[in-house]
Amino acid sequence: MKSVYFIPSNRNIEKCLTSYMKEIDFAQKKYGIHIPIVVPETNDKQFVAQNARTINLLQEKYPKIEILHLTTKLQEAYFDILLAGEDPEFKKVFLAQHTDYGNCMNKLFLMTCSLGADALHRRDSDTRLIFDELKAEELYPIELELNYLGKRISDCSNITINTVDKSILNREIWVVGGNYYGEWNLDVRDFARVSFDPIYRLYELLGFPKESVVDICNTAFQLDQQFTQGEKQTLVTSVNDGLNPDCGNVAVYKLHEKLPNLPGRNTAAADYFAFDTATALGIPSIHHTREVFHEYKKDEFQLANKMKYWEGVSKFADYFNAYMSIYDSDLNKTFGADRKEVITNDIVQAIQSYVSEFSKLGVHERVERIDRIANEVLIPFDEKYSQVGDYIIEHSEQLVREANQEYEFHVKLIENWDRLIQRAKEIDLRKVADSNSVANT
Repeated sequence: MKSVYFIPSNRNIEKCLTSYMKEIDFAQKKYGIHIPIVVPETNDKQFVAQNARTINLLQEKYPKIEILHLTTKLQEAYFDILLAGEDPEFKKVFLAQHTDYGNCMNKLFLMTCSLGADALHRRDSDTRLIFDELKAEELYPIELELNYLGKRISDCSNITINTVDKSILNREIWVVGGNYYGEWNLDVRDFARVSFDPIYRLYELLGFPKESVVDICNTAFQLDQQFTQGEKQTLVTSVNDGLNPDCGNVAVYKLHEKLPNLPGRNTAAADYFAFDTATALGIPSIHHTREVFHEYKKDEFQLANKMKYWEGVSKFADYFNAYMSIYDSDLNKTFGADRKEVITNDIVQAIQSYVSEFSKLGVHERVERIDRIANEVLIPFDEKYSQVGDYIIEHSEQLVREANQEYEFHVKLIENWDRLIQRAKEIDLRKVADSNSVANT
C-alpha cells in the first residue's frame, strides 16, 4: 500500500502543519516508507503566502519529508488536464472557492491517484495532535491507520466486533479513523448553555432517529468536556452507530476510487457519503480512540457568518433526510453479503439510481422542514438568532432548488467517476506542479 497525507487548507496552517510533521516523521521512521504531505488551498486569500513560508521553513527542518503546496493556480493547471473535453460544469465545481465539504474530499480522492497512491490520510487544518495541546501520551492516529488499512478483519487483533455478519470478517478494511477532541460538532453552544431542548429538536429535524437523539447529543455536546485517553479499536457496523470517524482524522484505502461524495455549496457533512455508503455495503471501517485536537475559534456573534452556517445546517437537513433512505434499503443484503467484489458496477449504478430520485422529491415538504428549523429552533431563542431564522425562511426555497441542482450533478459525477479516476491515474501531479511552479517564477 502506498499512501499520501493531505491537509486541505482555508486558513493559516502553521500550528497544524508543525504538529503533523511529527506524525509523518514518526511514520516514515517506524515503517520505512515515504509519505508525502500535500496542502491543497481552497482560495487565494492572504494566508496562502504565509502558508508557503511555513512550508519552506518546515521543509528545511524535515528535508526527508516531501511537502507539496497546491495553490489554486496549480490546482487549475491540474484540472485543466484532468477535465479536458469534459462538461464545463465539472471544472466549475472542482475549482470553486466557496465552502464545499464533499468537493474538497473528492479532490483529494483524485489527487491520490495522480500521486501514484492507493490510500490517503486526511487531517483538517484546524486540528493538531492532541499531545501538542493537552497532557497526553504521544500516540499517533497514523500508526493505527497503517496497521489496519488494507488488512482483513480476520487477520487483525484487538478490534471490538459487535456484529453477527461473519462475512465481513474476511473483507479488507477500507476506512480507519477517529474523532476530534474539542468544542462542538455543531455550533450550538449558545443553545446548550440555556437548554438542550432546542438541540434535541434540531437533531430530529435533521433526520436522526428520535429514539437516539438524546444519547447522540449528550455524547457529542458536553459543556465541561474532560479528556480521557484510552486505546480501543471498534468495527463500525452501521451508519448511525456513533462510531463513524470524523473526516479530518481518517484514512481511506480503495474506497476513493469507487464513490465520489456530494459536491454541495456549504452543505455540512456531505463528505461522509462515501463512508456511510461503504458501511451500509458491509465494507469494514475501524473506529479508534486516538483523537486529534480540534480548535474552535470563539468569535463574537457575527450575523453574516451565522447566516452562512445555518444555511449549511439547513442544506444538511435536506441532504441527510434524502440520502439516509439509501441505507434504509439494507444495501448489504440487497447485493449479497457474501459477494467477492464489495462494490460492483451494478452497485454503483443502483446508488446512482437512488440519488437520481432525490431532486424529484416534493419541494413543499422539504421547504417546510427547513422553515421548522428556523421557527422551532432559531427564532424562539433570542433576537439575534431570530434574524438568522428570518433569513433562513426567506431563502429556504432557494436552498432546496440549489440542493436539487447539486443532487443532479452528483448523479453525473457517480456516472463518470470510474473514468475520471482512471484518467487521474495517468496524470503525474508532481510534474504538473513542478512545470507550473517554474512557469510562474
